[in-house]
Amino acid sequence: MRSRVSVLHYLGVVLVAFSVLQAAPLVVSAIYRETVQFPMRNFAIPAGASLAAGLGLALFFRPRRLTAGTAMAVGALGWFVLSLVGAIPYWLALRITYLDAFFETASGFTTTGATLFTGLELLPKSLLFWRALTEWIGGLGIFTLFLFVLREGGARHTLLGAEAHKAASERFSPGVFSSLRILWSIYGGLTVACALLLWIEGLGLFDAVAHALTTVSTGGFSNYDASIAHFAASGHRGAVAIEYTILAFMFLGGTSFLVHWNTLRRRWRAVTGNVELRVWILLLLGATLLVGFADRSRVGDVGLHAHIRTSLFQVVSIATTTGFTTVDVNALAPLTKQIFLILMLFGGCVGSTAGGLKVLRGAVLGRILGRRLRLAARSGREVVPLTLGRRPLSTDEAERTSAIAVGWMLALGIVWLVTTLASNLDGWGSLSAALSSLGNVGPHFVDPEAFAGVGATAKVFYILAMVAGRLEILPILLIFSRRAWR
Repeated sequence: MRSRVSVLHYLGVVLVAFSVLQAAPLVVSAIYRETVQFPMRNFAIPAGASLAAGLGLALFFRPRRLTAGTAMAVGALGWFVLSLVGAIPYWLALRITYLDAFFETASGFTTTGATLFTGLELLPKSLLFWRALTEWIGGLGIFTLFLFVLREGGARHTLLGAEAHKAASERFSPGVFSSLRILWSIYGGLTVACALLLWIEGLGLFDAVAHALTTVSTGGFSNYDASIAHFAASGHRGAVAIEYTILAFMFLGGTSFLVHWNTLRRRWRAVTGNVELRVWILLLLGATLLVGFADRSRVGDVGLHAHIRTSLFQVVSIATTTGFTTVDVNALAPLTKQIFLILMLFGGCVGSTAGGLKVLRGAVLGRILGRRLRLAARSGREVVPLTLGRRPLSTDEAERTSAIAVGWMLALGIVWLVTTLASNLDGWGSLSAALSSLGNVGPHFVDPEAFAGVGATAKVFYILAMVAGRLEILPILLIFSRRAWR
């Protein structure tokens, strides 16, 4: 009972902080004078309800010490609660089903970027801003932002570890609060820099800000149905520069923030000696070469430079799980689609805003396999240490990586099977959609109209997959564990 009391208290605190953010689009609505065609109550009602419910829970229930398992369950439950509340503006404004609104919000908070909406150019700017803001909030994890309002240092530490258990073991600073401040300073700085560059390159201020929010967070929501391809298709004079800017900041968002911090501190040895960074860059370059070769027939139509740029953009977009597109991914070569599926699986770096299994975990699994093969080929008495680069890997780290990988594969298999049975998608399409949802990528190899009509069961499982992928499986499983709630 005490754990449940703690859960309700901390959910209340988060709802209070969330109500402030949910009211932010009201400013945009007032600036663009949308209050007649798009009443302010669409945001004021959910913001007020969130504030009232949050205050009631936070004041009525007392906080108690959280265990690591309970904290992970709180984190997982919090993502669903905030997505349910955050869906209300879509539901009120667009008169769509609540499930579709819930899907869109969960896709935003998990930075998946899959959308059921069309005609984005016709939506009110306040609603487009809310879509972009959900991705920016979720980029570093919902709770990493709301932990600032918690007064209990122990609870802050436990909840941070619960949601950021995927982060690198090395911290920015010994203190949790200072680590959060550094993390959000880097994140905010990258977002501002991206917005300024896009604005200088000719985007309107609103488009520049919205796309910066969804680029650095590696979310991929755009204000246009054609995504980033819209700028070239509309004849925008800065389309090429915009693509390169977004490409660069997608890469930065998908790279560990610990690398950014070491770069700012001029710890060059730590940067150049980062095994994951080296594997990450080699993976991107190798995938770009393969994609460029697979779709080489496009060179005659668009030219060599445009082909290389497009190949690199799509590889970085998929690998960082951002999901922006400059071409129709369904029209690409079969080999390119297979490469994209592999990139969806691995995703970006640990400690970044990207989704997926993570490059570091892939490297760790490879080292575990390599060590096992060496042991099998040599005498049983020989000691073969488990290392990654020059760093020894502990048994706990190896087991945790293996557990997450197994959970990931099981979740993928379940979502793939259920969505194939519950929809009219073929096996290839449902695999790409399941992998895209679990990896928080966005693009998949299903026609948009077919995806929008997959049915309620498939949409529910895609929502579960998006949240499970963002939290990296284990917290979702703990929701159903009675031991975690004791």
